[in-house]
Amino acid sequence: MFDVAIVGLGPAGRALASACADAGLRVLALDPNPDAVWTPTYGLWADELGDLPPSVVRSRVPHPQIRGRAAHDLARTYVVLNNAALQAALPLTDVTVERARLDDEAVAALARRARVVVDARGARPAGRLADDPTPHQTAYGIVLPAELAAPALGEAEGFLMDFTPDWAADPHRPEGTASFLYAIPLSDGRVLLEETCLAAAPGVPIDTLKERLRVRLERRGVDTEAITAPLEREVVRIPMLGRGEDPPPGVIAIGTAGRGGHPVSGYSVAHALATAPRLAATIAAGRTPEPDPTRPGDHVRSLALRALLRLDADTTIELFEAFGRLRPDQQRAFLRRDGSARRVLGAMWGIFRRMPARAQRRLVVATFGR
Repeated sequence: MFDVAIVGLGPAGRALASACADAGLRVLALDPNPDAVWTPTYGLWADELGDLPPSVVRSRVPHPQIRGRAAHDLARTYVVLNNAALQAALPLTDVTVERARLDDEAVAALARRARVVVDARGARPAGRLADDPTPHQTAYGIVLPAELAAPALGEAEGFLMDFTPDWAADPHRPEGTASFLYAIPLSDGRVLLEETCLAAAPGVPIDTLKERLRVRLERRGVDTEAITAPLEREVVRIPMLGRGEDPPPGVIAIGTAGRGGHPVSGYSVAHALATAPRLAATIAAGRTPEPDPTRPGDHVRSLALRALLRLDADTTIELFEAFGRLRPDQQRAFLRRDGSARRVLGAMWGIFRRMPARAQRRLVVATFGR
């Protein structure tokens, strides 16, 4: 018998497998392609790196900006991860790795081989659902040489969120669900330019975001040929509520298969890396872990997601303009996956009182209306 079987070797699964091996546990890990280097762009705050070596950082943005009506520097360094280096920093040397793709029944059956079974296959282990109606974060991005991407950034080092509505037919009266430009320098003189919808139900189609990105970048003076023939492309689809159902009987779900993703930002990697040692210690102590119990703060964040799903574009821009003017400690409290309800409420109140009266009324209706 293994002490723990972990299904899925994305960031959450690999971090836990490596931590369990470090704790001296007998670990079985299963994944259809266990040697693959992760392809998504993973970002987090530099203060969330913990004990990871400097090699895991692909690029740093010391002064990222958020833009609503105006630009606001965030007093926090943002980093993009080097996926290959991160995987090397989470070694599987003492882990028994098997190449396999498992359905729910096969995952549950692992209880015959391990004392604890963990599902880390992600929010859609069977693949994307056709016409999925659940809230999604979606994005379409391109990678360009820095000199060609420069007009999109202007004087900014990078944009965590640029809600300028220059994607709209009439930027003064944007219609539809708001989206923003995520513009982050990568290594080797490259920049990722990504049109992102933070949350919509159903998710904003990728083709819509692709067209919005083209319009936005052309209006800012980015070369059309570079937009249509970029160095790389990236497509993002994140189910904001995770899997939305219980894991197989007797199985513990972590990462986006469980409740590991932030219900507003969609971020999950930093939380997965931070919680892996705690989960490993619990398993090593002979206890069954509960990775992400529902806390009061989660219910507060669910109100924020509810509002985002119902706000018009103009009010969404006002909301993030107000977020950009929060104190740094309030911004951090709102973005933390495990922040207390009191601190999250404090941040949300800070956002609300910084919004114009008309936007405040719309926010109240979106949050509490039928």
